[in-house]
Amino acid sequence: MIGPETTVVQMQRLRELLDAVEDPLLLVDLSGAVIIGNPAGAALLDTRPDMLAGRAIWEAGEGHPGLIRKAVIEKVRDSRLPAQMEIPKDGTVLEVRLYPILDPEGTVARIAVYVHDLVRRRWMEEALHQVEEMYKNIYENATEGIFQSSAEGRFLSANPALARIHGYDSPEEMMTRITDISRQLYVDPERRKELLSLLGRFGRAENFEARTKRKDGSIHWISINARLVRDRDGKPLYHEGTMRDISGRKENEEALRESEERYRTVVEHSNDGMAIITDNVHTYVNQRFVEMFDYSAPEEIVGAPTWVLVHPDDREMIESLRKQRDRGEPVSPRYEFKGITKKGTTIHLEASRTAMTYRGKPVSLVYLRDITERKKAEEALTESRNELERLNRAKGKAVNHISHELKTPLALSRGSLTMLRRMLTGAEPTGDPAKMLDILERNLDRLLEVSRETDQIIRASQDLEANALRNDIDRLEQRMEGLSKVSDDMLAHTRAIRLWIDRHMPTSRGRFKVIELLPFVDDTIEKVRSLARKRRVRITREGGDSRLHITMNPEILREILEALLKNAVKNTPDGGQVTVRIEKRGDMAWIDVIDTGVGISEENQPYVFDGLFHTTETDLYSSRGPYDFGAGGKGLDLLKLKVYAKRFGFELAMTSTRCPHIPTDRDICPGKVSECLFVKSPQECALSGGSTFSVAFRASRAPIRQKRKSA
Repeated sequence: MIGPETTVVQMQRLRELLDAVEDPLLLVDLSGAVIIGNPAGAALLDTRPDMLAGRAIWEAGEGHPGLIRKAVIEKVRDSRLPAQMEIPKDGTVLEVRLYPILDPEGTVARIAVYVHDLVRRRWMEEALHQVEEMYKNIYENATEGIFQSSAEGRFLSANPALARIHGYDSPEEMMTRITDISRQLYVDPERRKELLSLLGRFGRAENFEARTKRKDGSIHWISINARLVRDRDGKPLYHEGTMRDISGRKENEEALRESEERYRTVVEHSNDGMAIITDNVHTYVNQRFVEMFDYSAPEEIVGAPTWVLVHPDDREMIESLRKQRDRGEPVSPRYEFKGITKKGTTIHLEASRTAMTYRGKPVSLVYLRDITERKKAEEALTESRNELERLNRAKGKAVNHISHELKTPLALSRGSLTMLRRMLTGAEPTGDPAKMLDILERNLDRLLEVSRETDQIIRASQDLEANALRNDIDRLEQRMEGLSKVSDDMLAHTRAIRLWIDRHMPTSRGRFKVIELLPFVDDTIEKVRSLARKRRVRITREGGDSRLHITMNPEILREILEALLKNAVKNTPDGGQVTVRIEKRGDMAWIDVIDTGVGISEENQPYVFDGLFHTTETDLYSSRGPYDFGAGGKGLDLLKLKVYAKRFGFELAMTSTRCPHIPTDRDICPGKVSECLFVKSPQECALSGGSTFSVAFRASRAPIRQKRKSA
């Protein structure tokens, strides 16, 4: 038995069914009044769904003709058969179908009315046909292969492009011949298993690349995009997707890879540093670039701004060049600047920059060449030329100086000889012959000293010129090697020239030995004390270590120490002091000769080692001994030290403070502390001025002494 609640449920389900139908659907009674209908039916009768019930089907609304004639309903009622008709309406044609609904006795109780827009249906059918045609054309004419395949390895469908890709004449031929895709199509069957695994896990695979075989057996590369198709229950049905032949791309990639590999080999083994710079930041550097700046790996530089490797002195210049390039102004692609390494060392670089595109971005490709050695050679050449110029000036001064020096002793010697001759012949009154002989002997000694100093000038000149020649030979060989391979004959010539220079260099005499510094210095001090015994200048030694040794020519080392001590004694007034300090600093053995003398004025200090520097006129010391105060000198000793320093590779330095009481060269020191009007004690004099001359040699290990064998 069906109750009221059951009827409500049935009506709800009927309503849901009617609402799901897109075309108008109405249920009417035998009078043509609507019992129920769907929204499309209400719209057809120009009313709302909640006002549809009771509306007569032959009345579409006020001012509108009825949908059907009443006679049609009566015909369906009486015949109990469906009826169909086409009705023009609003520019379209409606197909109306009436279906009788019978009661249990077989009598028509109600009529179902179904309305369909014939024009719309025909348009949809045409559109569907066009879509099908379009997809067929795409399928048939696509440049990519389109396929469907089974999990077992057969093609279920294939388009012509797929057949062409694999060298078959038609899709049918391909589908017939290939019955096992893994074995017959793939070069490596495991690759298809990997593809099926991806489809099983993720449902799709994109850009899956594999090598496959054509019909003729040739191998090519393909790229696959595929998906797994499942039924409503999630059960796998088949695979479908596309294939593209990427052999050309793969060949290009391989060629590019080989090209990049060749380029990388050239770049990584280049003698020049190379870098790619993007937005003022290093994005690539080669190994030579890394080594040039004392880094360990490219990663230490990549990502760092360019200014990190530029010496502070040149950062402003490099930044100015960058701004000019950014503004589009013409800038020379080649320039030089100073760089700074990880260790803080300054290097000189020659840069060549060019603009290019790298990975789609504008960048700068920079080549760097280390020209530090070239710069040093240029500086050495300049220094050598400057030294030669200074030497030539010194020679000129020396000639004038020696000429002046010779006048007094020659005149006095000649006068003394004349007087002795007259005394011996009785032409002169009897005098003191011993005194005449003393004067003659002193002036002859002075002539000998001038002769020795002249020899020193010549030797110093030869040393500097020989050094300049050796440097010129070295630079010539380097330039020749840079241009082409130097022949053995040419090298033999340059070796012969270098050997000739070494053989004739005055300072090349003697052999180098390991010298125990402390006793050597003490012996030299004793010798100078003896030579300067007339002076009241105290000479002491402080510091020193019996284990301190240097490797040096003993003759040259003694000349160096004697020159420093002589210079100190003759510039220190009586009552003053000269101190020799020996000290090891780092790996160098330093010898400082410190005096409490008059000191050197600031304007004269730069020229101390230039040769023939003196602060006193010749007339004031022409008759004085070598160690006398104010004997001055021609500065030859200091020039000789400078030559030796360059020749033998030791360091030479000087600091000095001029006595404020005699600030200029025209001011005269009395030569004795006790006679000075400005100080009362040697201590005050020592605080007034003085100079320190220093030499430094690389410390050596003491020689191993062999034990004597017992008899």
